[in-house]
Amino acid sequence: MQQRKLAIYIVLLIIAAVVIAVSTKFYETKVLSDDAEEYVLEDLRAKNPNADTVGIISWENRVNVDGSSYFEIKASASEGLSTPCPKRTHYQYFYPEQNFVPNPPERVVSGCTVCEGMGCVIAFPEEAIIASHTNSGTSAVEGYIQRYGDTVPSVKQVDGEGWTVTWRSPSASYGYKVEMESNGDISSISRN
Repeated sequence: MQQRKLAIYIVLLIIAAVVIAVSTKFYETKVLSDDAEEYVLEDLRAKNPNADTVGIISWENRVNVDGSSYFEIKASASEGLSTPCPKRTHYQYFYPEQNFVPNPPERVVSGCTVCEGMGCVIAFPEEAIIASHTNSGTSAVEGYIQRYGDTVPSVKQVDGEGWTVTWRSPSASYGYKVEMESNGDISSISRN
């Protein structure tokens, strides 16, 4: 009977040790992920003081060659979302830092030009804004933007199938609504 009680105590101790080890690992990962998120957002704001938005796109838990855990984090910063030519930059972080040089920032949207037609993908709001006044058939919208310097775009993605960009100026009695496919082809332009 004594041996049976001892065996049960040993099993219970092993289970308790496993539970403590797992919960400690979960807690460490949670603290590490919270620290990583705070670090990335702080760094993005410091690198992009004029950004309209900064955010984390994705992250993955990785293990380096030494067996240490780290996060690979992809983030973005957008600037000029209320202008005809916004910019978007992607950054890659490794937290905690790894023993190699991080990738340079990737300018995803810049220069006020985007693609249109077959093979093109308008993936970001910044691209939709630019396409709505630079792609084929948008000369009326471009003229409106040039005429009214205080024109501001409003953009939304439509069910992952395309984009709607509305242009309004407080100086004008009308605006434009541009609907486009996800490949940049303009579906319709209406004056409203």
